[in-house]
Amino acid sequence: GTGHARVRIVAAGLLSLLAMGGACQRSQNGALSAMGADNTEAVLVMLSEARAWQRRADLLLIDGDVAGAIAAVKEVLEIRFPPNMAEAEDVRLDASVRLARLYLGTGGEEAEKQALSQIEAGRGMASRDSFFRAHLETVAADVYEARAKRLTDPEEQKNARRQALSTLERAITIDRRLQRSLLNLPMEP
Repeated sequence: GTGHARVRIVAAGLLSLLAMGGACQRSQNGALSAMGADNTEAVLVMLSEARAWQRRADLLLIDGDVAGAIAAVKEVLEIRFPPNMAEAEDVRLDASVRLARLYLGTGGEEAEKQALSQIEAGRGMASRDSFFRAHLETVAADVYEARAKRLTDPEEQKNARRQALSTLERAITIDRRLQRSLLNLPMEP
């Protein structure tokens, strides 16, 4: 499920940071030297905390405690990562996606508004294209699709589906830019 994927992604981030941690040197008393000023160990602890909050949310959901799960995922957004850390943005966007899904799962117009508000907050956090940024747009499409199903007016339904298509187009555009960049392909005009 998505919880397992989230754990794998966070674990991959942890492993890459552990690999970088080899560059940190400790003095004889164990304190980080100037080379370790990037606080790799602190970042690892922050990523571990984020993973623990997500797992807590998973367990709360098993028992039907959606409000508790929402509160747990919100805690991820409160973790004070070092500035300009790409993994921090990914963790926050992942939490925003999960919050939007949790809100949407409660059903109804207010839930859709909360989900879209969280998606908008996630968009505001994004500084670059990433899988997580594109995923935010696909979840926005889910919200608009749910809205289309809830509405009774055919024109409003059609408008909601158009909004879903628009957000999917943004996701596709982000994914294509990422693919071209990652595969060193020429960018489309």
